[in-house]
Amino acid sequence: MDQILLSKYARRVFFYITGISFIFLLLIRLMLIPGISPYLNHEYVIIINTILDGLISTEVSTVIIASLAFWLTPRVVKKSQMDIIEPKEIKDYLERARDTDEYWFSGGTGSFTRSKTIPKLANDARFSNFSKKIVIILINPDNDTVCTNYVNYRNRIRSGINQNWDYKKLKKTIFATIVAAYSWKREQPLLELTIGLINHYSMFRIDLSTKLLVITKEDTSEPALMCEKDTFFFKSYLEDLRLSLRQSHILNENVEGIPFNELSGEKIKSFIISLGFNIDILDDDDFIEIAEIVKKGENPYGY
Repeated sequence: MDQILLSKYARRVFFYITGISFIFLLLIRLMLIPGISPYLNHEYVIIINTILDGLISTEVSTVIIASLAFWLTPRVVKKSQMDIIEPKEIKDYLERARDTDEYWFSGGTGSFTRSKTIPKLANDARFSNFSKKIVIILINPDNDTVCTNYVNYRNRIRSGINQNWDYKKLKKTIFATIVAAYSWKREQPLLELTIGLINHYSMFRIDLSTKLLVITKEDTSEPALMCEKDTFFFKSYLEDLRLSLRQSHILNENVEGIPFNELSGEKIKSFIISLGFNIDILDDDDFIEIAEIVKKGENPYGY
């Protein structure tokens, strides 16, 4: 019971259900039974009242015991807790996380970060007149082995059905995130951008702000993990992200991005080359497609 109450979502559901049922039983005991008792056998009334009194006292005892167990749980245990959040809640937590001055993302291609997180931080920087910092850690698109393994992984999992991932598609998706990030930085100078490329991949995506940490997977029908700031796991994951960034290849922050109204396949090709990437497997049509991906800003995950 104390483990259930450690989850904010489960705690709300628990108190809501027990509160409603308590009020319902109390109304039956104090209003309904006295009204119908003249029409029932006296022994039946006694039995019904006894059962209702037992249920009410059991609910009260359960709430008291559970609350005491929660409140008496050592603070170190609470601060080490990670909550499981339902798929339908992920959107709300990610929106809450984006209301921040500093944001870290680590994942595969950064499609959601490209379509939602970067634009939100860039616009917040403009309207607040304060700097916003975002650190993005992606798969290195020039590492053939890692990219091939990641493509195989995406094609095997449920969310990859009918998406037909290949090395070229993966490269275009990662390049689209990089191009979009630099373009937003060009449009909003108060946006501080750092992009690191790592030579390994994970099945998890990490979104961490100054408020909370959210860990998700590619499949949006699966639950996620969340913990608040100042907790043990929050600090641990932040430190792990910093270690990953130090071990990554950090892109040149001084390269100027392309304004959104000037995005074209030709300019994107030159931009990608200026960052030192290998573009041998891409043709002109691929760079035009990258431009369209950036312009549309579509969110593939639906939240």
